Amino acid sequence: MFEPGDKKSDRKLELVDRNGVGLRGNSMFEPARWNRKNIAREGRIRFSMCSTGLKQAPIEAVLDLAQDLGLQGVELWVGHLESYSKRGGTPEDMRKLLESRGLEVPAISEYIYFSKGEEERKGELERIRRAAEWAAEIGCPRIRTFAGHKASREALAVEWDDVVSGLDEALDICRAQGVRLAVEIHNNTFADTAESLAALLRDVSGEGQGEGQGLELIYDGFNLFVDYLEPIPVLEQFFYDIHHVHFKDYRWNHQDWSQSVPVPVLQGDAGHAAILQKLLDLGYEGYISFEYMGDYEQVVLNTKRSLAEVRDFGEQLEA
Repeated sequence: MFEPGDKKSDRKLELVDRNGVGLRGNSMFEPARWNRKNIAREGRIRFSMCSTGLKQAPIEAVLDLAQDLGLQGVELWVGHLESYSKRGGTPEDMRKLLESRGLEVPAISEYIYFSKGEEERKGELERIRRAAEWAAEIGCPRIRTFAGHKASREALAVEWDDVVSGLDEALDICRAQGVRLAVEIHNNTFADTAESLAALLRDVSGEGQGEGQGLELIYDGFNLFVDYLEPIPVLEQFFYDIHHVHFKDYRWNHQDWSQSVPVPVLQGDAGHAAILQKLLDLGYEGYISFEYMGDYEQVVLNTKRSLAEVRDFGEQLEA
């Protein structure tokens, strides 16, 4: 179902609309319109929002908001899919909702850790299976997961082995559906330092890792910043394993995290202007998802302003 792009190729594919007319974006941040059946991408950064930040809103409202904001996608929280399913919604229905708004789903976000015991893992793998089935049906390329529920420096050997085993099984489940499995780089997990990321990529392979079929990473520079780690060296080291990116930022209080204030992404303390510049320098071609949590109006405002800031940044580079 999903053929991964060639990370090192700059080949441009002709995309056409339903009338057969070729359409291309006019800047590095303005994507071409897509033929739904052609999932190859044109090599431009696109933007989405994480529906996890609007958990109390129905998914239809989140999709409407994403369309109104001018986003190209929505990263779907699995809870939204579960709620939609309980109301009688099917994957076909969801696909129609997305198509009617011109939206894609770059990832389905699960909250799974694989480090809380055997019984917990059985349920987690079943959740991965359901998410992968949804992803295959709606054209989503990947499932987001976490790796471990504590910092890597605190991990016991048996916990590390459990996480690796769980990720191996989850990777095989996703492959069977033609989708990918992506671990988010996140503080207080086993994927929180360059060393632990390298070890995970080394140890997790599933039954038979082929080109484009291994474990992916979701890059979030802010999650490194809160642990006093430099985000850009990690981006450079693992760039070819990174196929999705999260952006959020705060005026951050390292002594009392609860006193930190979310702000538009280029106004915070994690240095996203430099991160964005590095993504452009490296030739990143995927989605950036704005990931703000909290009050509804605050999430909407920070997402809207972040999108405007990032697009202005790109226009200034091209001027």
